[in-house]
Amino acid sequence: MSDPGPENPASSRRLLRWALLFPALLVPFILSFFYFVYFPGTTFGNAFYGVHKVFLIAWPLLCVLAFLREPMIDRSRPKRHLGSLLPGVLFGLLVTGVMFLLLESPVLGELFSANREKIVQRIHDLGVADRFFQFALFISFMHSAMEEFYWRWFTFGQAKRIMPKGAAHLVAAIGFSLHHIVVMTQFFPLGWALGLGACVGIGGAFWSWQADRYNSLLGPWFSHLLVDLGLMWVGWQALQGSL
Repeated sequence: MSDPGPENPASSRRLLRWALLFPALLVPFILSFFYFVYFPGTTFGNAFYGVHKVFLIAWPLLCVLAFLREPMIDRSRPKRHLGSLLPGVLFGLLVTGVMFLLLESPVLGELFSANREKIVQRIHDLGVADRFFQFALFISFMHSAMEEFYWRWFTFGQAKRIMPKGAAHLVAAIGFSLHHIVVMTQFFPLGWALGLGACVGIGGAFWSWQADRYNSLLGPWFSHLLVDLGLMWVGWQALQGSL
């Protein structure tokens, strides 16, 4: 009986990347049901919110340093940090401006106004209503950086190694949009939540394209934080009763 022969190292590496990518795509989506749908405003539910934030940092580090044993920094291409800033700023301002314009439109404006109490309740559920300014700064500056590290550097970075780059942009964008869709279903009808989730996915695809083109997270992060600042302003307006 002949031996099966040595296992192909490249094939094993590819399977390992798939095994690490699937949790990256699905865990944030699954956790969002616990902290935003099933157990909002509870200690149990908020614990899942905390787990989500820890996972954004811990999973990429564990995968790259322990499982893949690869360097954190790609030195094969030059990093164009400053070059990535202009398109990032322009895209962030464009998205934020369109968002504010849509909020002034009759359809979306009325939809947001009708759901103001739900938005306010979720802010209270997270326990941040009395320190919303600090929460807004954390989400806009720190959390956006965490998501860029997770979704663009790790998730897209691993996906592009095992599939065509266009498919990697799509897969990472869908993963990025899934937990946002769960959140938006709590405020809007399913059709609107899916449509707005698709917009989130488009933003994610642009940021992964930008990160890949410039080999830098600086531009995507700055773009992301501008959009999050706009969203936090909407939350603040809801708290003040003027949405």
